[in-house]
Amino acid sequence: MIARLKSPSFLIWMVLALLLAWLSRDVILTRSGWDPDDQLRMVQLRDFLAGQSWFDTTQYRLNAPEGGPMHWSRLIELPLALVMILATPLFGPAVAEMIAGTLVPLTCFGLVAYMLGRIAAHIGSPMAGTVAVVMTMVSPAISMQLRPMRIDHHGWQLVCAALALWTLFWPAARKAGICMGVALAVWLHISLEGAPVTVAFFGLLGWRWAMASESDGSRLGYTIVAFLTASLTLFFSTQLGGIAADNYCDTISPAHIYAIIAASAVIAPAAFALQPNKVLRFAALGLAGGAAIAVLLWQAPACAQGAFSTMDPVVRDYWYVRVNEGMPVWHQKWAVALSLLGVPIAGAICLLFLGGSIAKDRKAEYAGLAILLVYSALLALLVFRTISLATLIAVPLVAVAITHLFASYRSEAQPLKRVGLFALMILLLMPGAFITQAMTLFSSKAAAEAAADKTPDALKAEKCESIESVSQLAKLEKANILAPFDLGPAILLTTPHSVVASSHHRNQKGMRAQIDMYRLPEAQSHAIVRSRNISHIVACTGEAEMRGYEKRNPDGLWAQLAKGNTPDWLEPLPDMGDELKVWRVR
Repeated sequence: MIARLKSPSFLIWMVLALLLAWLSRDVILTRSGWDPDDQLRMVQLRDFLAGQSWFDTTQYRLNAPEGGPMHWSRLIELPLALVMILATPLFGPAVAEMIAGTLVPLTCFGLVAYMLGRIAAHIGSPMAGTVAVVMTMVSPAISMQLRPMRIDHHGWQLVCAALALWTLFWPAARKAGICMGVALAVWLHISLEGAPVTVAFFGLLGWRWAMASESDGSRLGYTIVAFLTASLTLFFSTQLGGIAADNYCDTISPAHIYAIIAASAVIAPAAFALQPNKVLRFAALGLAGGAAIAVLLWQAPACAQGAFSTMDPVVRDYWYVRVNEGMPVWHQKWAVALSLLGVPIAGAICLLFLGGSIAKDRKAEYAGLAILLVYSALLALLVFRTISLATLIAVPLVAVAITHLFASYRSEAQPLKRVGLFALMILLLMPGAFITQAMTLFSSKAAAEAAADKTPDALKAEKCESIESVSQLAKLEKANILAPFDLGPAILLTTPHSVVASSHHRNQKGMRAQIDMYRLPEAQSHAIVRSRNISHIVACTGEAEMRGYEKRNPDGLWAQLAKGNTPDWLEPLPDMGDELKVWRVR
């Protein structure tokens, strides 16, 4: 144990973790997180520690009085809650939140870096393992999900993904299968965003089994059994309604459990019993997949059109299509998109570079990484928030390539070539930084995008939306507030007030009401305001959501307020925070 604490990888993690904590000090001190998801997760955690039921994830200060239903799992709140329970008696609740919000994400960061380092060391060398740890810690697509106060579920998804990937390289089939099955089940329980990649992992194992590269099928069989067992355990330990609960397309529901059981009933016995026969094994895989899809569509036919198929069309039009992280790559700012795609692109190039030097007994392992990298990269092009996963898979490949370049660098006698090799190693270590600089310098569009984020209006809106600004609303008497979606969680975090809605799709009634109150003419808005007992309206004039209402609905309530036309049923109050506009309902 002491030897591991002195290992280069551990020391690298310690140094970079301390650096990240220092760079994140303002976010840690305000306990504000990095986005509304982190803020609302902290609110959920506080409610849980205050006595809200394990089975009840409703946020009752959203969409009062009935509350806003949430699709989040309590599972990832357990480590945060444990740290807070231990730290609160010693430091008080505020400091305990800082400690939990810092320690848990950085621990996840260390786990991911360690596992990717072990993969790189296995397929390359110990030096490749160390390089992989450094790459993991400096890759923006990974670090943005694992930095201090990033307490939403994305970090734990990366931990599950790294563990599942690592098990592919374990020689002990039973141990590897059990760990992969549990990792994939936990991943899906945390978020169904992991479903496409879970299918890819099972597809890879199934392909290897069908092609008889693993003739006994124990790895696939144990993975299926562990996945089924863990899925059932997690479902029934977190779902009060059990198998009679409602079906949802955005979280593990009874329909998904039935589908998992159906597929497992086919493939688990086949994996252990079928002899090496490609036709029979592919037939079993097809039958298992077909059974899962058929049962899922029978139990929840709406899920055939995606997790958001039943979304209110107005909510979809005004909110969902503007959530950039869930959109394809062509909806992103190109400089940002290419910088985050840097490591996956480098990974694909390194695969070609390493092709001729891969040992025969390692070709299957590299092939598995290549398949998962291509699959996850294509997925990231369609749903950009999955770019962290594609980066994670690419890291070991790039790390191995860097060690090959380093070997060439050491043996190269010509100074000019040595400089070129050194520059190439640095480029591969941090490709995103170089792409960002190149795009800004040589692309007028990228330069314009960067400049747009620094305009006076954009900077003013950013200050207005800051946690320091929003927290000033605590000076008001306890209120039920109409506020933009992204301000809602900050209000819940820093004040005792309630809000109508936030950027969380289960609360569709509240989201639709909020959109209508801002966009409809003031007489219609007034009727909704009265029916919902709204006491205050707040907004930042330059905020993106508000600009949308102003542009699309020039006769709507917000467009009139922005022009200074205040209806007689609203009383303007002095600005709060950094030009945060406030009106009281008479």
